[in-house]
Amino acid sequence: MSLIVGIDLGTTNSCLALPADAPVPHKEQLIADGRLRPVGDALLLVPPDGSPTVPSAVWVGPDGAVQVGLLAKHRARMQGAPPAMFFKRSMGTDQRFTAGHAELTPLEASTEVLRHLKRTAEDVLGVPVERAVVTVPAFFETRSKNDTTKAGAAAGLEVVETLIEPVAAALAHAGEHLGDEPRTFLVYDLGGGTFDTSVVTWDPEEGFEHRAFGGDRYLGGYDFDRAIVHWMDGRLPAYDLKFDPDRPADARSYAALLFLAEECKQELSRMPVTEIVSQHGEDRTGTPMNLHLPMMRTEFEELIRPSLEATVGHCERTLRQAGITLDAGTETETDIDIDIDEIVMVGGSSRIPLVAQLLEERFGRTPVLLHPDLAIAAGAALKAAAAAQRGVHLELDRPEAIGGFADIAGRVLASGTIPEPLGTPVLLVSDDGVHRAEETAGADGSFVFPDVPLQEGRENGFTVRVMHDGREAEARHVTVAAGAPAAAPVSGDVLAHDFSVQLATGPHRIVASGVRLPHRTGFRLQTASQGRRLSIRLYEGLMPIGAVEIDDVPAGLPVGTAVEVTVTFEAGWTIAAEVAIPEIGARATASIDIPLRTIPAWDDLREAHRDAKGGWAELYGELPPAEADEAATAVNRLLAETDALFAEGQDRAKAHYKLMETETLLQGLAERRQWAQTLHPPLHEFEAGLADIRSLTAELAHIDPTRSARYSAELVGLEAAGRAAYADLNRYDWHQACTRLDDLLHGIQRDLYGPLPGQSPDDWTAGQLEAAFREELDNLRRTVLAADRDSDQRHRREAEGFLNRIDTTEREVSAAAVQCTDDDLKRRLIGIFTTRIEPLRVQIDSWLRGLRSSEGIQVVLPRSRTAGQGE
Repeated sequence: MSLIVGIDLGTTNSCLALPADAPVPHKEQLIADGRLRPVGDALLLVPPDGSPTVPSAVWVGPDGAVQVGLLAKHRARMQGAPPAMFFKRSMGTDQRFTAGHAELTPLEASTEVLRHLKRTAEDVLGVPVERAVVTVPAFFETRSKNDTTKAGAAAGLEVVETLIEPVAAALAHAGEHLGDEPRTFLVYDLGGGTFDTSVVTWDPEEGFEHRAFGGDRYLGGYDFDRAIVHWMDGRLPAYDLKFDPDRPADARSYAALLFLAEECKQELSRMPVTEIVSQHGEDRTGTPMNLHLPMMRTEFEELIRPSLEATVGHCERTLRQAGITLDAGTETETDIDIDIDEIVMVGGSSRIPLVAQLLEERFGRTPVLLHPDLAIAAGAALKAAAAAQRGVHLELDRPEAIGGFADIAGRVLASGTIPEPLGTPVLLVSDDGVHRAEETAGADGSFVFPDVPLQEGRENGFTVRVMHDGREAEARHVTVAAGAPAAAPVSGDVLAHDFSVQLATGPHRIVASGVRLPHRTGFRLQTASQGRRLSIRLYEGLMPIGAVEIDDVPAGLPVGTAVEVTVTFEAGWTIAAEVAIPEIGARATASIDIPLRTIPAWDDLREAHRDAKGGWAELYGELPPAEADEAATAVNRLLAETDALFAEGQDRAKAHYKLMETETLLQGLAERRQWAQTLHPPLHEFEAGLADIRSLTAELAHIDPTRSARYSAELVGLEAAGRAAYADLNRYDWHQACTRLDDLLHGIQRDLYGPLPGQSPDDWTAGQLEAAFREELDNLRRTVLAADRDSDQRHRREAEGFLNRIDTTEREVSAAAVQCTDDDLKRRLIGIFTTRIEPLRVQIDSWLRGLRSSEGIQVVLPRSRTAGQGE
């Protein structure tokens, strides 16, 4: 027999729990001895040192012996190389951590922590522990979750699921506090290294539903510890505390100060003032330090208040994403009335009194602090309770009572002894010997004993036996109580980030965060250029994670050719992508192997940061004022955060993450600027037209209120359509909106002032459209001629082809102006734009990108907004 457990693999502390009904020998005695601590429907493992939490610290001795936990953590206060700590935040990166006399990756360090928890549990419980549900932050990227699963495997654990921490907290809360009524609550999880918030609904029949996520991948108690060390630096001018984290001696001294800072933080959560006292540390020059430094809670709160206010802001945005209304209260501007039942706080850093104060001030609810260090592991244990029991030959699902009956089901597992499960006999016997049944396994090994009768008012025990060659191969025991409520389903595997593909016009979201796994999405694109290779690049949030490519595409493949893409997200955090070009029968598949994120050196990060600042300064002056001001809030915040991280010089992984966010934002803004620069008419003319119409409708209201109201109502839809076209980079819809704007403007002018002298309104609108299209063709001609001067022979031939098509299109415009009647001219010009000018513009844009980059094919969405876009 082996157990399946729940594990909270934390940034600062880790914890292991098991379901309260787990078949543990001498369970009651272990509880009486304090080796198992009940928390709701879970039992927390208590190692011999008496604490259910194990510090996530690893130290390797000169002989290779590994220490994990408190012994390793205390190495930070001793001479010699420090332990590896806080490595969870860097999971999924190539950052290495000094661990005594070794260097470990985050995956390797996490493996040692999981191995230590497994061994300790087996020593205490006396049974094997081979499977686990391991929790992860909601905002962990897929690679980080993959590495968590790999760490479990390396430690000898099958990770049956990575459960996101807010859902684990919700499970623990449900186990202790929820009844039979549906409820909605906000989970606030501020741990040692990450912050997550989630809106979760509970229904006794439907179980849990994740409504929305928010958070910060790099914010937690570790940041608050560093803030205290930075505060100490300002009050100890006699010492040099400008530590270089890449220098081993500095890393040791800094780790010792972090140890003191953590103790200070914990003391200030309990009392208004404390003292940082130590005579064992030394500064960067090796000078011994005699520390006796008082710190008040108000000073600490001043340091961390901006970060905590940011977490409350994440909560507010997450509530809005979940569709929950936030109504301003009447007492203060910050009071908000929210339509939720409870705010649940978990994570060690949630103990900081200012957290509850800010949440109550903002949302008008007193939050509940739920076992901040233990709730996540307890929730993981409850999820583990619902997992199937697995042995060598037999896997049993958890049976649920329905009235006075239960279905008992499972699978015969293929093995060396039973290579082919089909037809294998399976016996079921009740503990009292009254009920006996036999079934045979199907082709996939599955079997079910339907409608097994249960006795009311007691637990019913059954033994399931797999038989082979007339002998018992394996037996497992299950219990089920008649009338007990069925455990509501809950899934912890959900996508924490949006996923998108890169198009010629920028990123396009294909799956939204919060989608449960497994999930499959398919959508259709079309080529926007020609080339030899088609590459569909996939992004998770702001991170590029891989691509699927088709090589040797015919060079003459027409622009606008359909491209079909399918992306599959499996429950085990594997991602598969498939791309096809049906017209030529080409197809390619790829298993997305997400690379480790490389953390550059400080100098490289600073150089990239300077480039980002310069790029932003240039972009800000070239973007429309409204867009520039809207983007400035996010970009300036990220730049300021990165500046602060550079000044501190301690967290390269966080600095790199913030810098990547900045660069991705700037890339999107640059693409929009390039599009806006070639847009005709430009945005400012559209906005000027809107302003003119508003002014004229106000003037018309004095003469004809009914007509004025009609124009005002039409303007609302017109403005929305124009801004949507501008945001979607849709030139066709943009020209349609601008044409409607001209019609509307002229109609108001006619109602106010009569027809324009010498021409009808329709003549004026079509003439304006003709002039706009001629100007567009002139711009295209100048663009091609300018690029042609610097191109090679092959591209020169392509330029000549573009110029010929421009001339032909211009002749069509001229012919339409001569041949068409006034009523038909506008319609004919729009047709020329749709079939000639717009495709020509797209192809020239792609050709220019090809001159600057490679021969890769660009893709865009089909012109129809709804066709072929599946999520």
